[in-house]
Amino acid sequence: MSTAPKGLNWNNDAFVVANFQAAAEKRLRRPVIVPSNNMFNSSMTNNAQITQSTNPDPNTKGTSVIKMTNDKYQTGAVWSNMNSDNYFDIQHPQRASMWLYFGPATSSTGFVGDGMAFVLQNDKNKENSIALSADGIPVNGQALGVWGADWDHENQSFPDRLAKTAIQKSWALEFDTFVNRYKPSIGGTGEGVSFDLNVGDGNNGDRHIAGNYPALATTYKSDGDYPGFFTMDHGKNYKLHSNLVDGKWHHVTITWTPKSDTDHSQGTITYAYNDKDPKSGIPITDPNQVVQTSFNIDTKNFGLTENNTKLYWGFTGSTGKYSENNLLVFESIPSFVDAEAVPAIYDDSQGGTEITESNNTVDPNSDIRYTYTLNYKGWTKNWDKISTKVDVPDHIKFTSGTITYPNSAGNKPHQINPSVFSNSNATKLNFLLPDKLTPESRTAIIELHGKTEKNATETLTVPAAHASFEGDNLITDANTIPFKIRYRKLNLYSDSPNIIKVKENEDVYIPAQVTYAGSNNNPYYQNLTVYQKLNNNSTETQSITADLSGNFELPIASYSLDKINTVSFYVKDQDGNTSNTITRQITVGGNLAFDYVQNIVSFKPINGSFIDEILPRLGKWQINVVDSREKGSQWSVQAKASDLVSEDKNKLLGNLFYRDANGKDHDIDKEFPVATHVKDTDDTQVKNIADTWTDNSGILLSAKKGNKAGIYKGTISWSLIDSLSNKNKA
Repeated sequence: MSTAPKGLNWNNDAFVVANFQAAAEKRLRRPVIVPSNNMFNSSMTNNAQITQSTNPDPNTKGTSVIKMTNDKYQTGAVWSNMNSDNYFDIQHPQRASMWLYFGPATSSTGFVGDGMAFVLQNDKNKENSIALSADGIPVNGQALGVWGADWDHENQSFPDRLAKTAIQKSWALEFDTFVNRYKPSIGGTGEGVSFDLNVGDGNNGDRHIAGNYPALATTYKSDGDYPGFFTMDHGKNYKLHSNLVDGKWHHVTITWTPKSDTDHSQGTITYAYNDKDPKSGIPITDPNQVVQTSFNIDTKNFGLTENNTKLYWGFTGSTGKYSENNLLVFESIPSFVDAEAVPAIYDDSQGGTEITESNNTVDPNSDIRYTYTLNYKGWTKNWDKISTKVDVPDHIKFTSGTITYPNSAGNKPHQINPSVFSNSNATKLNFLLPDKLTPESRTAIIELHGKTEKNATETLTVPAAHASFEGDNLITDANTIPFKIRYRKLNLYSDSPNIIKVKENEDVYIPAQVTYAGSNNNPYYQNLTVYQKLNNNSTETQSITADLSGNFELPIASYSLDKINTVSFYVKDQDGNTSNTITRQITVGGNLAFDYVQNIVSFKPINGSFIDEILPRLGKWQINVVDSREKGSQWSVQAKASDLVSEDKNKLLGNLFYRDANGKDHDIDKEFPVATHVKDTDDTQVKNIADTWTDNSGILLSAKKGNKAGIYKGTISWSLIDSLSNKNKA
């Protein structure tokens, strides 16, 4: 309890501690009293408790914990509360993530047991479900509170009778910490101790994770003898895992994927065990550490009616003659909130080029931008009070940041408090998102701006950086990819703005500085060559004279400038050392540029895909153009849209298109003008091209029937043209 990781804090009504007495009486339809001297040491007491973590770390404050068992001969069960919208819906992709703890590696007896099980069920006992013997006794020991009771010798030849004692209409994923592989002898107690007889090679290292249907007779096999025993079918893909019980918390992610959005007769359950570090919360991807597998599920075994797709979900656990501390901490609850955090890194010194595994090297002192896009997928709750914690990787210094909600009203960026970046030695940034994510506002974009290391005397590696997003109904995280800062002996800097504004007939002087990595002085400052490209014309300026600190100015004559210009330059010394390239835009007599362009835009989501539909935009899009040129200046914005593709590579049946004010539709698979404007004043103007669009005009989405469920993504490329007809991009 004192080392419990950060988890959700939820009201006690989110889960229900099962009432075993009520379950037994409902199943047997009579009062049930368990004798205190019964041979199985079982009772009607549900040992599960809902409590709070005692971890002194303030970052884990408020974490709710389920204590399933903590002594010998105990049974526990905790179920989702459907009355509080907590359930597993088989018609939608669902995800549950949690931390599990099975106790210390050793005990006074040398053994611990028996473990816990994650269970989906539609048992008539609902939130009170538990495996019950033929006499109505809760089943502890090897059954983990979910499998059948192998206690009744009269039933040894009848697996169907054994199956009726399990939790009905269910599927279970067991985390079995004690391997039961004993054959009861004649005259023995007959207590069930043989389910794992066919697991592994016969040692306690054969602790395992396995899944099956507790209420199916095919799950059990009798040896046919008296007193006899049953073994359990652990399936073909059970996994041995000796370190289930090691005094550490273990993270588990369980996902459900339906066959399709219209066919729920089958689905897939996938689990990943040990997929996060319990101390740092950083995801683990090493296949030698993560245990993962999938199960094909036939949903008819849940006995759901046609109009009901919701299951109870929860955990059961038990002990037998050996004790075990079974503990649970939840990070996500399937029907509450499902969301993803998508990280990306951009090199803004190179025009916002994304850093990828194949394009993973930048220059020293580059402008760098880390982005985290939070996408809300559903379901019944909002995601609020999102505390964000971002690791600052080596060789990066963040200086500012913004948070944008592109689908909400007034969606301009919120500035992250500058105090977050004030500590130059900080290894982690901490801040709270100002708003929540909801079905109406599904996206938040976090942008962190900074610089790479100024001088690299050797190639430097910027490691992967972890970020966590801890809200009221979900805790999730993301890892950026590592990348490199190339070694350059010669480095070039300029503190000029990215857009340099000058008057008509005014020459331009761009200040710059050259430095040598690992050296304060250099004898070649007086003999440098600058290579310059202005618009499409490359020139070479010989023998730039720099001062003793490497400072110089790059001159550009006014007669060589157009209205809008792009200049890039780099430096080479006489030894052949080459610097990085600096790029600037120069505007003459005013400026035309995109001001703020919304990074993520969305369309209205739909349930099902049964008819052809035209989908309106979600929220007010923001594509702002700023124009400080003279009256009469003209501009247009062109849009080009790619195909929309889902995460599982399905192309959307449909396309984006532009509908003009006259109701005429235009394809935008190639660049097409979607906005034009002529200035009527000499003052600076800022125009959002989407201001005049309605729910039935502007860029819309045509979705044909028959699309598979999913989130479909694509790209709209915006081009700003400095006239109504000129094809040159500004």
